[in-house]
Amino acid sequence: MIMSERPSEYRPMKHAFILSDCEYPECSQKPFALLTANPTKEHHFVAQTEQRQHAHNPEVSPQNQNVYQLPLSLFHKPFRAHTPSVNIISNLAARNLYTLTFVDHSPNQYNLESWFNRHESGYEDACNLLRTLHSGRLKVPDALWRVLRLKFLGILRNPYNHQNLFAHRLNKAISSHLPEVGFEFVRLISQRDPKHIEAIMKDYEFTFLGYVNWLSNLYGMLSEGVSQPSLFERMFQAAFSQPHAFKINLYRYTDRHSLCLFGDSSFCLQADKQTASIGLNISHDMFAIVQFDLQHWHELKHHFHTVNAKLSGDVHIIDNDHTQRITCNRLTIHQARQAVYGKSPNYRDYLD
Repeated sequence: MIMSERPSEYRPMKHAFILSDCEYPECSQKPFALLTANPTKEHHFVAQTEQRQHAHNPEVSPQNQNVYQLPLSLFHKPFRAHTPSVNIISNLAARNLYTLTFVDHSPNQYNLESWFNRHESGYEDACNLLRTLHSGRLKVPDALWRVLRLKFLGILRNPYNHQNLFAHRLNKAISSHLPEVGFEFVRLISQRDPKHIEAIMKDYEFTFLGYVNWLSNLYGMLSEGVSQPSLFERMFQAAFSQPHAFKINLYRYTDRHSLCLFGDSSFCLQADKQTASIGLNISHDMFAIVQFDLQHWHELKHHFHTVNAKLSGDVHIIDNDHTQRITCNRLTIHQARQAVYGKSPNYRDYLD
């Protein structure tokens, strides 16, 4: 029986997913592969819980919280541009972006909402805990692993990144190990009417086949019906299982006018032949830089799916290093596609 299999073993399952209208006992046997029908049509590629860490009106209810949208032109002479306050409910989202299939005669659809929620839940509590830690070097707490897991998922789920070389290689490394059962997703997504995804193709520069492959790979790497743990989780654990191969720095700030911002591409990157440094915004007052040894990364991508790895490593927590904050903000601006976002409409709060 499937539920009796050891989670540490890598073996393809019979089905990549189970829809929530399935008949018992099939549903009860594979809750980890269950997709639940829901009416959500606006699909966020930067999670709302992440955006709310930058809300300039956090005292109001979550559905009414806003962030400032800062167009890239604001950061060039004459440093003037309209900086609208945008509602998080509809910000950095696209209609039916992650839809697998629609439910006949119903407003509901099957999408990635429930699978994303596994990683998004607890984000606010994790951020609050990170603010309480002493500065210096310590073992990476579970709260930071939770944050980093969502951040790396954010790189892969962001449609702006499908042509980004780093994100493309990360996606390819995971999807190359998808067993044949993952093609269930290709079959369903390719049956969607191309006219209904024209806006997605135009806004994010997809071909129809490119979109189908990108979305089916996303389903495949997150499905615990394809692999348990999922291929995404296996990659994450393997990447952070050898402390000598990576460094994590967490930067925190206490001045309310010294802010961090986030971009529409979900990350920023600096790389040379030996290392890759990935900048990941966490909140208005925190960001992380994760540095990987590229030789380890090249070796990892070929066998991560067979490794029984455990998360292990240290983090260096640094407070009020404004040189690093300004550098990361500038790089985020430079690598954004259309805009960056933050708690203040004043560009000086990010660059001074």
